[in-house]
Amino acid sequence: MSGATARLSGLFAVLVVLVVGLTATLMLLACTPATATDVRVRHGLFGMHDASGLSADRLRPGSVRLWDTGTQWQQIETTRGHYDWSHLDALVRNAHRHHQHVTMVVAMTPSFYAARPTDPPRRIARYKAFVHALMKRYRSFHGYRGINAYQVWNEGNIATFWTASPARLAQLTRAMDEVRDNVDPQARVIGPAMVTRLRYEMKGLSAFYRQRVHGVPVWRFVDAVSLNLYPEPRYHRRPGTPEDSMRLLARARHRLDRAGVPRSEPVWNTEINYGMGRGTATKRISGTRQAAYVVRTYLLNAAAGVKRVDWYRYDLGLLDGGGTLGNTLLSDPTHHRHVTAAGHAFRRVQRWMHGRLLGTPGHRPCRRDSHGTYTCVVKDAEGKRRIYWNPYRKATVRLASGARHLQGVRGGVTRVQGGSRITVDYRPVYAFH
Repeated sequence: MSGATARLSGLFAVLVVLVVGLTATLMLLACTPATATDVRVRHGLFGMHDASGLSADRLRPGSVRLWDTGTQWQQIETTRGHYDWSHLDALVRNAHRHHQHVTMVVAMTPSFYAARPTDPPRRIARYKAFVHALMKRYRSFHGYRGINAYQVWNEGNIATFWTASPARLAQLTRAMDEVRDNVDPQARVIGPAMVTRLRYEMKGLSAFYRQRVHGVPVWRFVDAVSLNLYPEPRYHRRPGTPEDSMRLLARARHRLDRAGVPRSEPVWNTEINYGMGRGTATKRISGTRQAAYVVRTYLLNAAAGVKRVDWYRYDLGLLDGGGTLGNTLLSDPTHHRHVTAAGHAFRRVQRWMHGRLLGTPGHRPCRRDSHGTYTCVVKDAEGKRRIYWNPYRKATVRLASGARHLQGVRGGVTRVQGGSRITVDYRPVYAFH
């Protein structure tokens, strides 16, 4: 081989290496999300409380939280060491038929273990024995996983449900984690639910997550932090909204930061509704506003990185006075087979959010502009869509050039001109091809 030929061969080899390397780099970039702030929307985000089981066919939630469903600890362990699984079995079977993940709340102590249901058992071994029985039964229930996650307690920072110290609650948390490791390592342990709307409740949240058990921070025993993000029924002259709930989330995260809980720890919003009075009936709002609240709730929570949002609840009933505890009802409180506008919106927002919510460098999805108008960009294999709203006033937005249709929260569709301006308000609109 001549020197010139050798040099050409060497040059060709270098070019081949460069081309292969560049091709591999481009393929890697093509597989990489646009930004680290994008949010993949999973079906499990759309959670529900429902003792009737009727929501499974009608609304298709991806997950169910078993609370206020006749499945408290004291309702299952009816005598010492004897368990009535019949009702829980039925709920688990129903969830499996509809491909739902199940979260079981382990709370309310039987009378033979404590003076009050809101007290922990006198011996933590009693709690561990019940959790052991639960996990053993449902880790493989008729050949499938029956329960995916176990929650330590319900609302452990208010006396309605917990009347012992944060230290004792931390001990229960460690106990559940120990049982999980020994019996069902694939199950998740969810921290006790914490209410967040009042100052003393936030202090209780901080007090719990500052706890250590045998020198280990309590957050290390859980796979997710649980917050119940009910806003106040009213703020000055306006009703509480999903945006107010997100402000509670921001305050709760600040307290978690100060308690040493890392930002990487997942957060679940395990109860949400609006207008919730303190044990009294709430003021009703229109069906359209209810539908808007449902859509905004799931968009805002997903954009903020919340992994699960459990709506309270599909089968919310009437109080003796004729009202309800919440103002956003997914079914008719007198006839739960009838789905409301808000219930249909629960199904609709799952379709709207299919794919990924897109962020921009340094910013999470669903940006809010200087006029308070939100824009959420969603992308899947069919392309990009956008959702717009302004919670408190009317505003103008310019549609993307590819927009051809608008759908409202109640399902109506109109044709539009791409690039045109439209007026938006508290009712989200979905712009698509």
